[in-house]
Amino acid sequence: MKPQISVKHIVIDLIYLSNQLTDLFKGNSEYLPIIDFLYDKDYLNDELDIPFPKLKDLEEATGIKPHILRKLLLKMHNEVFNSESKVTLNFTKVLYRFYMKFYDQSCYFEVDHLPHLPRIGENINLPFTKSCIDINSFYVENIIHELINDTQVISLWLKVGNYNEYWRFMKDRAIELREVGFKELHEFEEDVLKQKIYSNSRNYNRR
Repeated sequence: MKPQISVKHIVIDLIYLSNQLTDLFKGNSEYLPIIDFLYDKDYLNDELDIPFPKLKDLEEATGIKPHILRKLLLKMHNEVFNSESKVTLNFTKVLYRFYMKFYDQSCYFEVDHLPHLPRIGENINLPFTKSCIDINSFYVENIIHELINDTQVISLWLKVGNYNEYWRFMKDRAIELREVGFKELHEFEEDVLKQKIYSNSRNYNRR
């Protein structure tokens, strides 16, 4: 049995594609009131902190009756998320976000263009971040790609020092064996995390 799609979630999904909606549904005038409403506010701007709209907000703003609104939202969703659909999403922009942390020092900046995307394990020297972090030699620890509106957002997490394949293996092993949890991974300093994981490893090997 096919699971029922949440109309509330469809609204949020469409907000994350709001910059593309006009082009996606070109020629479908019945969708215009919905598109205009979703595009009217910048719900994805963290600084504005605008809460996602409720279905009732959409009903009142567009004047569309609830049962018709539900039908239209389901149609819009089906036109995008359907293997037989001719509608294609288009992410034309790229934004790089760099995150760095070293004990109580941290740094963040954005880049519109890079000639080459650094890969996990590669070293990066950033001489222009010394006012934020005393050390300017880093390596790429993790990369996450996110598709929002018409932009591919690539987030790079950098660590001070050089990439250590053995440490990466031990950390992944500890995660797999559930020796460390999500909270510890993100809150512990690396030297504390290493002490815990290597200690657990020695105890594990004595069994």
